[in-house]
Amino acid sequence: MPSFTPLPKPHCFGMDELAEAATARAELAAQEQNGTPAESKPVYIHLAQGLALTTGSALGERCPSKEDCLAAFVAPNSVGLTAGARAWSKHAHRGGSGWWGHPSGPVAKINERALELFHRVMENATWRNLHWLPHQILVYEVRVAAGYGMRFAQDRLSCATGEGEGSASEFAARAWLFRGFLEPQINNGHEIGWRHDL
Repeated sequence: MPSFTPLPKPHCFGMDELAEAATARAELAAQEQNGTPAESKPVYIHLAQGLALTTGSALGERCPSKEDCLAAFVAPNSVGLTAGARAWSKHAHRGGSGWWGHPSGPVAKINERALELFHRVMENATWRNLHWLPHQILVYEVRVAAGYGMRFAQDRLSCATGEGEGSASEFAARAWLFRGFLEPQINNGHEIGWRHDL
């Protein structure tokens, strides 16, 4: 009998899965436990990656590897700040000095501390999801239990051919970009600029 690893149930402050997520996850787990090949339904592909199932989930799509995310995060700009460090410099004010801390010092130090944030989120992630933004932007969201996280994006429109369809190899070859940091979900988040009083 093959070894069985229960599928994790994603959890995160302010985020909820669809009600049918538990049933679909149990069906997939039963198939794995019985040694039968999991069905290739898009929802099973999604859940098998340990992703949360929400209304906007991009079912059947593949999430980027940690290496893809790291490459996007450490891409440097013209002054040597990584994409992650630049985003942190713009974002840190939203959470006070608590969760994110404040970037300061030389560029190398800011890059190093931003990389620590990357690993802090990735190694403690309890919620991961793939979903769509307008104009065929596929988004990979990674959050810790408290709701803080990061978002990566892949532009599917620019590599699509014909009537918006692209081949799997075209999509797989498309680079992921670091889109920014995420705050926990709060009421009226957009109106108050996602600032959290700590």
